[in-house]
Order: sequence, then structure tokens, then C-alpha cells
Amino acid sequence: MPNKFESNGVFHAADLPLGWTPLSRIQPAQSEQWQCAGAALLRALAVLETPVPEVERDISSAGGKAMERLEAKLDLALSLMTQFARQQAELPPLHHVVLRAKSLEWLGETVPAAQQLVLVSLHISPKLPQPLILPATVTGVALQDNGSSRVWADFADLSEETEEWLERTLFRFHRRGIQQSHSRQHGEG
Repeated sequence: MPNKFESNGVFHAADLPLGWTPLSRIQPAQSEQWQCAGAALLRALAVLETPVPEVERDISSAGGKAMERLEAKLDLALSLMTQFARQQAELPPLHHVVLRAKSLEWLGETVPAAQQLVLVSLHISPKLPQPLILPATVTGVALQDNGSSRVWADFADLSEETEEWLERTLFRFHRRGIQQSHSRQHGEG
């Protein structure tokens, strides 16, 4: 069990809404549903975050201008629906989270026991109100100086597709963090 949040490899560290519930065991059919839903969520997030290439943005034609207006309207509708869904949903409390392709760590006041099987509900992006829901096994818990506890958990039985989409998502987040850091260092907006 590490003594601190590991920072090696590709990871995403942020304060995110995270909840967990204990599991007695993982039902294969339920696990498959969580895996499919998780992969679909991560694919949808990739689509939402992918900018349209400049070649596709040819707005010199009337059709191009109409498509740009339609895209703006769809973006607004999606933003409003997401905002409404977030207002209606009770998000779990924010926790400092370090997310990796096969594991996660978080700080919390109420935490599961070591070796406990849990179902983690993690809201990885404000662009989508749906959480990433995955089973995990708690590999360690350590009390911190401030009274909170650090939890280490490994995802249980991730499908190849879910793991691949999680890796892609983490890589995008990681790359974006590097770009933002570079922009701040060079005084760009």
C-alpha cells in the first residue's frame, strides 16, 4: 500500500463527486451491465470533448452555416439538459480522487474496510450527469493526519473495452492538463 497518492503513469487527479456502497459479491449479469454502461459513458464523453476539425467547419456555403447553427443549438440543448439533470440528481460529496485505468484512490471521512468489495459511483465530468459505476476491491485504508482516510481500490473484473476507454479518457484528461499547465506557464488565456 503506497504512503501517498502515486503520481507515476497516466492518471487523473481532481475533486470529483464519488460515492460507494458495499457489495457482497458481483453478479456476472450486473457486472456486464456496469461495464457496458461505463464504456458507453466514456465513448460519449470522448465524442462531446472532440473538437470538430477545421476542414469540416467550412461555413462558406449556406449548408455549412446551417450546420454550424444546428450544432450550436444542439450544444445549448445538451448543456441545458445536463444542467437540469444535475440539479435534479443528488450528487455524492466531492472527494479528492486519483483515477487510473485499473484503480483509484480517494480521501474521505466515511470509508469502506480493507478488502471490502464496493460499487464505486464516480462523476468524472461535469459535461455528463451520469456516473461511471464500477465494482472495486478496497486494497488499503490509511488514516491521515487531518482525520480523513485514504482509500486504495482496484477495479474488479474490468472488461477490455471498459479498460481501453478508461485509458483513452485518462490520456485525454492528462494531455489537457499538460496543455493547461503549458498555457499558464506562458501566460496564455
